[in-house]
Amino acid sequence: MRVPLGSHSKAGLLRELVELAVGTADENTVRGILDAVEDREAQVSTALGGGLAVPHGRTDLVAEVRLSAGLVRGVPDYVGLDGSPVRVAFLVLTPMAASNQHVKLLSRIARLMHDPASRDALFASASPDDFMRVIHSAEAA
Repeated sequence: MRVPLGSHSKAGLLRELVELAVGTADENTVRGILDAVEDREAQVSTALGGGLAVPHGRTDLVAEVRLSAGLVRGVPDYVGLDGSPVRVAFLVLTPMAASNQHVKLLSRIARLMHDPASRDALFASASPDDFMRVIHSAEAA
């Protein structure tokens, strides 16, 4: 989790999210995972509108579910279907065999962001701790 993410382009943002999700993975692994995310992105944008983006990919380069997230500022080429700039991004990575988990995570993120109070609280997060508190509060509700 990072507040804010520091990239200035969609491609840079996706790389930053992948690097956050996989930590110390080698460059070949990062590139392979990024390819899976970009391939998915090429099918249809994951910038859903309302300031939310949920880039995601399924690849066996991850052995387990991996997530990263953060506030997005200054990425003018990542815009939702409604014309709004992406303000928060959640990256979801799952192994190929984890289809059910993949869909459930995407659904939980959509539910969180559908609630205006939760969405506004995420946008206003000043730290990773604030961001996580919003998610935990929304999950507990």
